[in-house]
Amino acid sequence: MIEIAESSFDPANSPNHTLSIRFLPDGFCFVVASLSERRPLYFCRIAEEGKSVVQQFSEQFNKLDSLRRKYSEVYFLNDTSAYTLMPSSIFDEADMMAYWKFCTNGNPEGVRVLRNQLDFCDAVLLHSIPKVIADRLSERFPSVKYVHRQSLLVSKMMVQNKKSGEDTVGVFVGEDFFDLVVVKDGVLQIANSFSNNNNEEFLYFSLNVLDQLKIDPYKTHFVMCGEVREKSSIVTSFSKYVHNISVDNKPSVELGKLFTKSEVCTQQNILFDLPKCE
Repeated sequence: MIEIAESSFDPANSPNHTLSIRFLPDGFCFVVASLSERRPLYFCRIAEEGKSVVQQFSEQFNKLDSLRRKYSEVYFLNDTSAYTLMPSSIFDEADMMAYWKFCTNGNPEGVRVLRNQLDFCDAVLLHSIPKVIADRLSERFPSVKYVHRQSLLVSKMMVQNKKSGEDTVGVFVGEDFFDLVVVKDGVLQIANSFSNNNNEEFLYFSLNVLDQLKIDPYKTHFVMCGEVREKSSIVTSFSKYVHNISVDNKPSVELGKLFTKSEVCTQQNILFDLPKCE
């Protein structure tokens, strides 16, 4: 277990704090942040060999003081690749399960279908989470808000496009995937996820999308975030074909020195921005 806490962190003040949770392949992590100061106060990373993520999370409910308390807001970051976008104008919550089955050709049994309203582009992002996980979360946090990773990237790129007036491409790089969001003339063109096992695969998918959408590599702002740094090979490879690339891995909230120095926190920067999604 890895724990990082600011000196001002007081668990007893949890009603004035937010809790953000993310499941990882080998465990889970969470951040407790000050609602008024908009900054993280506590970070915890759990990983136990031989145990599933759900098992670890369930067991820690009664072990960790930070998971037994009540918070002003609780968020869960959903990383699943199963999601779809649809216009708000045709969305009806009563038909959400039918939409999900039609758009994904997936079986809604055993999952809880969720939605994120993307007001910037008048769209709804539907995503799912295994029902067993949703039940565990709701059991402990009845008002938990589920936010898909792609929702954050879309909102971020829509705001960036509005501020700059330039066509904007956002790329979130994961361990074996990447998310791609394209905003052109203020309109969301695509929000999709692709496999990413090597730089060649990344270039194949990303450049094909840019070509199909007729994105000018010289007049477009490219933003890369996630598990990537300015000197990463994937950035170097991409820069041979496109210009004006910026790597943005800093959360929009203030980080203390302990968080800034920790590599494990740097890898989870997206988690710190969850309370800003609403």
